[in-house]
Amino acid sequence: MQLAWLLLEGIGIGIAVAAPVGPVGLLCIQRTLQDGATVGLATGIGAATADGLFGLVAAFGLASIADYLVAHSTSLKIVGGVVLLVLAWRAWQRTRPRIEPDVPVHVRVLGGYSTGLAITLSNPMTIMGFVGIFAALGLEDLAAGTGNVTALVIGVLAGSAMWWLGLCGGTILLKPRIGPQSLSWTNRLAAVLLAVFGVVALVSGAM
Repeated sequence: MQLAWLLLEGIGIGIAVAAPVGPVGLLCIQRTLQDGATVGLATGIGAATADGLFGLVAAFGLASIADYLVAHSTSLKIVGGVVLLVLAWRAWQRTRPRIEPDVPVHVRVLGGYSTGLAITLSNPMTIMGFVGIFAALGLEDLAAGTGNVTALVIGVLAGSAMWWLGLCGGTILLKPRIGPQSLSWTNRLAAVLLAVFGVVALVSGAM
């Protein structure tokens, strides 16, 4: 019963962590519109994987890993900012609502997953968010056993994945109403917002 409850709490935590609007959410929407639900969902699953890893570190109380990531947060933010600026430039260049034939779909899926994973991992302060949530819910003691940690982390992964699946599904429902011209402007808007996130990350890292 305790494991089932921890699983449900993990799902709630995963949704809560994934839900705030950020660069991965923008990429998920933009790629779903441009390349299809598979590529968009892969981007979200990459972020869900990172959330699961952060949740694992927080649940096991691996202070050394958390401290290392936080200590190197400046470098990670700068790398993440550069990646976001590159993605912003690529999104700005994409104005045609089709997948280029010279790039296989599986390559786009892998690219979506890796960028979602990398962008989320570049924000190690997420670990501290997990620690705070676990402490607020009194889960730091419950997650002492391996089985408890497994249930909690699986819940976090499932909850995060559920959020990204819902976001892609909602985007797919709106896609028929978006014409080529609107898709072009959507790409440009996503590019501008990604660039803003990238600049913020670079400034935050530099400071």
